[in-house]
Amino acid sequence: MGLRDVLKKHNVPLPPDFDQRFEIIKMGLRRDPKFKSELNKYSRQKGGEEDPEPPALEVKQSEKGEDFLGPRVRWVKDALTSPYARTMLGGVFMVVFFLSYLEKLPVFGSIVSATLDLMLMGGKMLTKTVQSALPPMIGLVPLPYASMAGIGVAAVFGLIMWPIFAIVSLSRQDFATATESFIRIVPPPFGDMLANTFTEGNRTVARLDEKRIKLGSDISEALTKLSELATSVSASMKEGLQSLAEQTTAAASAASSKMESSVPTLPDASSLPKLPEMSALEKLRAQKTDFTAPSQLKGGFHRRTKRKAWRTPRTQRRSARR
Repeated sequence: MGLRDVLKKHNVPLPPDFDQRFEIIKMGLRRDPKFKSELNKYSRQKGGEEDPEPPALEVKQSEKGEDFLGPRVRWVKDALTSPYARTMLGGVFMVVFFLSYLEKLPVFGSIVSATLDLMLMGGKMLTKTVQSALPPMIGLVPLPYASMAGIGVAAVFGLIMWPIFAIVSLSRQDFATATESFIRIVPPPFGDMLANTFTEGNRTVARLDEKRIKLGSDISEALTKLSELATSVSASMKEGLQSLAEQTTAAASAASSKMESSVPTLPDASSLPKLPEMSALEKLRAQKTDFTAPSQLKGGFHRRTKRKAWRTPRTQRRSARR
């Protein structure tokens, strides 16, 4: 059944020149060199003008025989930016992560998930036990380089088992376990050291990330509480200052009223008794005299007379003997 039959079956109207158009389309899909001429001929038949080929297309056609990588890269770019890229990637993911989609089935998926968990647990335990026990057991053989042979056997066993676990884990979208299994492919003891480091680092980073989120929420909550506390404290301080100002004003007004009530009132001068008038003798006594004491200069008291006033008995006896 061809395309025409399918279109007729679904009652799709077809133009009279459908066969000619379909042949031109098939020539274009097959990249037939006659495609351009047939297309121009069909356009002339329909009354259209022949489209001149752009020079850029000629350059691309000329470069096509000399460049291999350029056209392929451009094709990949066009494919990735086209609407069909999502469908293509979905198909690739469907194949790679087949077990993860299988585990999402309603009833059958839980059985598959439990079976895969048990298989991975048992296989990883067995592989680790064998890899850790083979080198010392083979090293007990009294032959030279027996320990090296044991390490080689353990490495070969790991090269067989760990890729299986890695592929199964990757198909289940368990990327941490898949990465650990891929790292353990490296021969021991280096593979074990790297895998243990990756496992502990991944676990620690997960815990730190969880604590980071919790720490951020705690810090934001603490800042909110501090802002609320500062707002309430400022409001309470404002109220306290207002009440203190009101109390100070009331106390000052009360003190001023008390002071005004306690100040005594002085009697008027007219109500005071009049003093008796002074006599003439009292007026003379109250007057200032111009008397000045005599000085020790010439014309004043005699020197010898003044000295006698302050001489002691001893000096007086001494002067009498003279």
